[in-house]
Amino acid sequence: MNLVGALAAVAARGTGRGIRLFRGGAEAERLPFDELHLDAGRLACGLLERGVTAGERVAITLPTSTDFARAFFGVLAAGAVPVPLPAPQRFAPLDVYVRRTALALRQSRITRILADRALTGVLEPLLADAGGEFTVLDVACCSAASPVYTEAAGDDPALVQYTSGTGSDPRGVLLSHANLLANTAAIGKGLGVTDADVCCSWLPLFHDMGLIGTFLSAVFSGIDTILQPPEDFLRDPGRWLGIIAGQRVTITSAPNSGYLHALRRTPAERVRELDLSAWRLALNGAEAVDPGLLRRFSAHFAPAGFRPTAFLPVYGLAEGTLAVTFPPLDRPVRTVRVRRDLLGEGVVSLLDEAAAAEGAREVASVGFSVAGTEVRLVGADGPVPAERPALGEIQIRGDSVTAGYEHHEAATRAVVHEGGWVSTGDLGFRHDGELYIVGRTKEMVIVFGRNHYAGDIESIAAAVPEVAGGGVLAAAVPSPEGERLVLFVETAATAAEAREHLVGQVRQAVSGALGVTPHEVVLLRKGRLPRTSSGKLVRYGSEELHRQYGTPDPLTPPGAPGPPGAPGAATPG
Repeated sequence: MNLVGALAAVAARGTGRGIRLFRGGAEAERLPFDELHLDAGRLACGLLERGVTAGERVAITLPTSTDFARAFFGVLAAGAVPVPLPAPQRFAPLDVYVRRTALALRQSRITRILADRALTGVLEPLLADAGGEFTVLDVACCSAASPVYTEAAGDDPALVQYTSGTGSDPRGVLLSHANLLANTAAIGKGLGVTDADVCCSWLPLFHDMGLIGTFLSAVFSGIDTILQPPEDFLRDPGRWLGIIAGQRVTITSAPNSGYLHALRRTPAERVRELDLSAWRLALNGAEAVDPGLLRRFSAHFAPAGFRPTAFLPVYGLAEGTLAVTFPPLDRPVRTVRVRRDLLGEGVVSLLDEAAAAEGAREVASVGFSVAGTEVRLVGADGPVPAERPALGEIQIRGDSVTAGYEHHEAATRAVVHEGGWVSTGDLGFRHDGELYIVGRTKEMVIVFGRNHYAGDIESIAAAVPEVAGGGVLAAAVPSPEGERLVLFVETAATAAEAREHLVGQVRQAVSGALGVTPHEVVLLRKGRLPRTSSGKLVRYGSEELHRQYGTPDPLTPPGAPGPPGAPGAATPG
């Protein structure tokens, strides 16, 4: 079985279900699964007529649309391999986009890019100096009259999924038809999907959680799949909630920041207008899960019928196709509290609730391995015994796990180990058999000989009022006196007094919780922090960020001279 065959089986049911695109809160496009299968075959024929060959990598640079679905399955039906890539983002730096896109194009040896009419005229000149020759095709003009479906085996390549690139340049995870079918089946089983379910997603389709966790999983389950452009959600998350209420949506997926955005932008009077009683699963993944946010969200939307048991903290990554662990359904989010100071040293010390007020970190369970996937923890002395709560790096293997990266043998050797185990770079521990994630191996900041998780520092600083949308990046920046802890903080505050107050609040919050004081707090305008195409913070390159924006001088008043483009920095204390 391959992906096109799986789509054909769904199309043959003739249910009338399919993909529905909403713009501005209203349905704008509809594509039933049987029409999608036919359109994919017609596009495949057109691509073959244009010289596309079996196994060729074809980039797809399309916005969220029914055309993306046609392009994805059309490339597969031609026997080629789709490589979803982001389109240029409005207001995002073009040089970063070109560099990252060119890297993917060269690494996957891509010569053809599928886009729409609007993007075709933009991409050709933009990528002209990227190295290599590229043909940008308007997907709407590539279809032929008759469908063609090229056969593919289960172990043939089916997708190159580029990682988000938070700690290094993005790498292309090579996934087979069998990998994708195994993982989407595990997702359907783990979520208990039935014909009565309706899925809704605003996540980008070039990102694994949007592409595999919602789009492909919903398609292969044969349920109605409602898509919303990410920019619609960011502009007004009330539209997303309105779709959930109006269409009786049962399943959604979003990162922690997405639920926070919806919470902040939905006043109580709007909540009372919604009916969220059909919403049975709200998956939370791709970012660190904040248990406090889940409680606040549940309380805020309770008048609309939202149930706390709907929240499902999940764990996954591109190297595992996507899903790795799910908690059991229909139960409250399970959390434990651990000593924050010892966690940085690799020690898991559980605290009871009465003793957990000071110096504790609350961590949410992400549950148990999904079907067909194994998880183990590996410490400095080898695999960590499953029966004790000890910190280790998470490694995975199974039917959904990649065999390596696209044309990158060194990176593959670094993560693929004997017996098929693959390193994830994530750190976690088990308690009562369930997995808890605490950070990443490359996100450790060492201050005065003590280890601190960058994400831990950032979550504390992000809770300070006037910090814009959780925009905090913690980094250890080299200096003649050794590494110094620097926090880059996004804020909308412009008055010098307000900015100085914010710096003090951030320093006090981090010092009070962790016993370490940031050497420098650099204030940035919202949007200045480098992020991946899926919105995650980019953790490498902090030295360059500090050279650009950091300053040892006192707080620069608005309008005063400073580094080019710098909005002002705080004084070290």
